[in-house]
Amino acid sequence: MPLPDNEPRYDKYADLPHFEINPSAKQTIILFHGATGDGTNWDLVTPHLSNYHLLVPDLPGHGIARADPFSIDKAADALRSLILKRAHDRVAYVVGFSLGAHVAIHLVSHYPEVTNCVLVSGFQVFPTTSFTPYLPYAIWAEQRLEYAIPRSLVRWAMDGINIPRPDLSLCTVEYYRQVFSASDSTEMWPKPWPARTLVIAAGKGGLVPSNDRPGDSKKLASIGRELNSATRAVTHPEMRHPWIFQAPELFAETVRRWFEEGVVPQGFLSL
Repeated sequence: MPLPDNEPRYDKYADLPHFEINPSAKQTIILFHGATGDGTNWDLVTPHLSNYHLLVPDLPGHGIARADPFSIDKAADALRSLILKRAHDRVAYVVGFSLGAHVAIHLVSHYPEVTNCVLVSGFQVFPTTSFTPYLPYAIWAEQRLEYAIPRSLVRWAMDGINIPRPDLSLCTVEYYRQVFSASDSTEMWPKPWPARTLVIAAGKGGLVPSNDRPGDSKKLASIGRELNSATRAVTHPEMRHPWIFQAPELFAETVRRWFEEGVVPQGFLSL
């Protein structure tokens, strides 16, 4: 018996495992999750995008695809294939969060034919220093310390955001080597791309330094404007880096307004 149209369909036998939601909707959005996550990280956002056909993959090295090593190149190649096979008219609106923002920008700058509109949040580039080789070990330790903190305390410090615990069996030193190689400043500033793009930097820090780097968002948008003058960089002073969990309805509204009208909701400030 076929599933109802609004029920997610999970195809783990495709080239890249993914959920497919609202397949009869006319336009396709593809959503890329962040580091240590998987496609289920979008579960709070997708109900607010019911007018779109949604593709929600697990990136290589994550979720059902965790056995495949992660790299930006490999992820972008697999996502291009997924769009060409599953997106309506072989084109999709592209949304990337955190690590997924890096994948999204690499995808659209190398394969511009798969999209004409993009939204990314949490794109950050960290310069290489003498400490960089040790960063995977530091993040490995930090992740386990954070895991031990009571979730009630984490929610208090993060404005009530219920952030899923990471799967520590995924969070190995080798995994972090793969992920942080994606943030090398000599490689990750892309060539210009033609799609109209919104680059978002979360603006709220405080007790937990959960704000993004606005300078990186501005630089990324300036590269995008070389081929599309409508590309913008914005920030929201009340949103933290993982705002797909903090304000999923606002995230979905921002996606809709940008793709449909080329504008953003109230509360965002231009960078």
